[in-house]
Amino acid sequence: MNCQLAAYIGDRALNKILLDSIKEQEPLYGGHATGMGVLNGNQIDIVKAAGHVEHVKSVSDIERLSGTCGIAHARYSDKAKDIDGYNLDEMAHPYISDDGRIALMHNGTINNYKKHWEELEKEHTFRSWGEKVNDITDSEVAVHMLSDAYNDGMTMVEAFQHIAPKLTGMFLLAAINVEEPDTIYICNWYQPCYIGLGKDEIMFVSSRRGLKGVGMDRYFAPPKNSVIKMTRKGVEVHVMDPDRGIPNMVMNEFKAKRKIVETLKEKGGADVRVLFYAVGSEGWADVYDVSVEEWREYRKQGIYVMNPYFEVLESMVRDGILVESVDPRLEGGVEDVPRYSYVLA
Repeated sequence: MNCQLAAYIGDRALNKILLDSIKEQEPLYGGHATGMGVLNGNQIDIVKAAGHVEHVKSVSDIERLSGTCGIAHARYSDKAKDIDGYNLDEMAHPYISDDGRIALMHNGTINNYKKHWEELEKEHTFRSWGEKVNDITDSEVAVHMLSDAYNDGMTMVEAFQHIAPKLTGMFLLAAINVEEPDTIYICNWYQPCYIGLGKDEIMFVSSRRGLKGVGMDRYFAPPKNSVIKMTRKGVEVHVMDPDRGIPNMVMNEFKAKRKIVETLKEKGGADVRVLFYAVGSEGWADVYDVSVEEWREYRKQGIYVMNPYFEVLESMVRDGILVESVDPRLEGGVEDVPRYSYVLA
């Protein structure tokens, strides 16, 4: 799973800034479902449904959500793409805790979710369960694990630090809590992301495109293996899991561009997802100067390298090497799911 996320604290029109950000990001990977959660006094208002941003706008009241603190999510799922029954409205993010105090969204894949689901379903309601597939989204286990830790007396930072070592795979989690207005928490294992800081406002996005036109004063990429507390005043950064070593994965951009050009010469054209997998494990291992075995092991560990790939594509478009277009398709039972596609100029 490779979803696209956005979060905002500030006084601008929250639904517009978040939906615009998600719409800009969703053709990377996304468009299967859209959702938003907004703090509203002692409750969290959530609107979500299957489909890309424009579709969900047309079938829901998501644009009516308002406030000064919210999170938004564009879902991509291989299961939703390929298997009927995995793109229910209830499988869209964010997810809410049983007591309604915490809402959470996720980017990545929690590999060991079934083990946690088996334990948690004894005491918790799983709203993403689909009868047809007899499954849930892997992401929903995280909101119940987080809520349990918080209700045991931990702070939100401590709760994330408590649950993160129990999760395997790729994950970035973002959450809001009714007891902490104008506060957003990000728990990130190894996914590049960006934070924009402005005057009395702050914004988080999964991919750099999500900040297009936002106009913050400054931007930075927060460290990996971290728990981040975002408020209007700025950020606090804490170590997520001190027992996790962070591999130093550095892209050789020259090699990456050469591999992309070679692949497109062979294929003629490809969307952003197909192109990545067409370069293949051997190609990306060479780009990152690791063995194929190391590359595959890093992927199993949840090492996420998609943003550097996305940004190389952007630079190749700017330099006139590639031509980018948005290629709509039927996926997850939804028409016109957008996906960036590329051909050589």
